[in-house]
Amino acid sequence: MPLLYVFRHAKSSWADTALKDFDRPLANRGLKAAARMGLVMRDTKVKPDFILCSTSRRTRETLGLVLPFLEGEARILLEDSIYEARNENEMIERLRRLPNGTKRAMLIGHNPIMQDLTLALTKSATDPDRLTAAREKFPTAGLAVLDLGDLPWPALGPDTALLKDFIAPRELPN
Repeated sequence: MPLLYVFRHAKSSWADTALKDFDRPLANRGLKAAARMGLVMRDTKVKPDFILCSTSRRTRETLGLVLPFLEGEARILLEDSIYEARNENEMIERLRRLPNGTKRAMLIGHNPIMQDLTLALTKSATDPDRLTAAREKFPTAGLAVLDLGDLPWPALGPDTALLKDFIAPRELPN
């Protein structure tokens, strides 16, 4: 049963206006949210065997904060194409090329692509309220869990996944 974890980077800092967008670090709020989401990932046994992450500083920092909470070992690939993606179709094309044998992939990237990708792939949801929440806002450090059934990665496309869960940091207890 292939799973796709769509994870938006945690809140970044705008304090240094001289930094390029690509180089912005996480804000204090983002550091806290990523750590909280890491605990959720541990408690829900998130276990990717392949992680595809944008090369931006804030996505790499987000990955670094949640990685200790993930079960098992995962191959990690940092790609400029995740940062440079213009739409969800480019992400779908990239995901279709995941290595054979990948059962659980995590994608760490940016909005609006993470939200658009989640909504494009979702055909139905185990909890319609979670789908409504994903439609309304895909916040920083938000996580969507998509079940692809028996679908192989090369066949991934619109309306092919079940949204199993959608978790936003603001919903978590402090």
